[in-house]
Amino acid sequence: MRPASSLFTKILAWFFLNIVLVAAVLGLFFVFQSKMDLLSILGQQGANRLRTAGMLIAHDLTRVPSSDWSAILGRHAAVHQVDFTLVLGNGRYYSSAKGALPGTVMARVADAMQDERPKRMHPPVHQRHDPPPPARDHRPHLMMQTQNPTRYWAGVRIPLPPAPPGPPQAAFLFAVSESLTGNGFFFDPVPWLTATATVILISVLFWIPMVRSITRPLARMTRATEKIARGQFDVSVHEPRADEIGRLASTIRHMAGRLSAFVTGQKRFLGDVAHELGSPIARIQFGLGALEQRVEEKSRRRVRDVLEDVEHLTRLVNELLAFSRADLKADTVRLETVDLLPIVETAVKRERTASARVDIDIDPRIRVIALEELLVRALANLLRNAVKYAGGAGPITIAAARKNSHVEIEVRDTGPGVPDDMLDQLFEPFFRPETSRDRDAGGVGLGLAIVKTCVETCNGAVSAANFEPVGFAVKIILNSRKKA
Repeated sequence: MRPASSLFTKILAWFFLNIVLVAAVLGLFFVFQSKMDLLSILGQQGANRLRTAGMLIAHDLTRVPSSDWSAILGRHAAVHQVDFTLVLGNGRYYSSAKGALPGTVMARVADAMQDERPKRMHPPVHQRHDPPPPARDHRPHLMMQTQNPTRYWAGVRIPLPPAPPGPPQAAFLFAVSESLTGNGFFFDPVPWLTATATVILISVLFWIPMVRSITRPLARMTRATEKIARGQFDVSVHEPRADEIGRLASTIRHMAGRLSAFVTGQKRFLGDVAHELGSPIARIQFGLGALEQRVEEKSRRRVRDVLEDVEHLTRLVNELLAFSRADLKADTVRLETVDLLPIVETAVKRERTASARVDIDIDPRIRVIALEELLVRALANLLRNAVKYAGGAGPITIAAARKNSHVEIEVRDTGPGVPDDMLDQLFEPFFRPETSRDRDAGGVGLGLAIVKTCVETCNGAVSAANFEPVGFAVKIILNSRKKA
């Protein structure tokens, strides 16, 4: 059973509340729209307007001769934005617009008149000159559409002055328009559109708080998990809720803590192992060096091979120590504003070889926020890789440029680069693009991992990219001024 505070229960409750809200708004709309009949709402609105206009037109027609009836219809047509046509029982008609009356209209009127004749045989008891009581049917008596040109017709029966000596003349008054709505005379869509827009607006305003209460925490947790994916485990996800989102935030915090402890323990273990191996390897190296001087020439070559293996182990231990020591928390080091050019020159001096050309393109005024020792180590590792893999292919360029509040440092070579699908893994510990694991193929895969650790300790970011047709670059982004 789901708890009452679950996300599913909340969404379901808000959904039913929204349905109640829509029903209430529609109910109020029909309450204030008196005489509203949903079964004949389209015809009823037009019939009411047409019947009211018919009463006014009939009143005006009683005051003027029939020769002026077209003018009366024209005056009312200008007011209501539709044409009016009056068709008498004897076939005569008057219209506010020029043109012949379509035959289909005359036929419909004749049929309607035929249906009305039996009712006239027994006239009602009201006075002869009074108009008949309003019809109970809310819809127009006649509704039709004619073609060439397209016109929409809506007609009701109205009384006219009697032709003496006789009862009032039977006639049909038609409202005619090119538009289905009759410019709002047949059917006015504005109230309906207004009601619909109001319901939608109220629904949106009603749902926004609920949606935001879901999307905002999820967005914060998404940013936190992105930091965790980048290896930044010191994230803060605090959502004091009892539903699924609150439990997810708690799980993310727990996961970040476990990952941080695991990675820290792994690096501490590597550092401890490297430290413990340092002294025995140094003694072995010293002993082999002494042994090399005392053995015969034939055995001396074997001792040298062993010495090379020991030197390889020494480099591995040194890299492990450097990797573990580089993992310093940003809040435990004191970052300072330093000049970038001297740091780059120090790294170049340390790693440059006679076979490699290194070009520096850095403004002496550029300064960054970093720890000098870590930045020198990161740049030296990048230069060492560039010299090793692309030193003979062309110049190695170190450039820097200001970008808003950051400085971008790029170390670029003209070597073959690495496969694109391996770019994201380059900065992982012990990863090497080469499938071979011999000492001639490269190091142990800690160089770029040390670069990443040093840069992130300086509150920076590092990335790698290939260039076409050849070339490989590593970009370091550092702050150029301290954050407030």
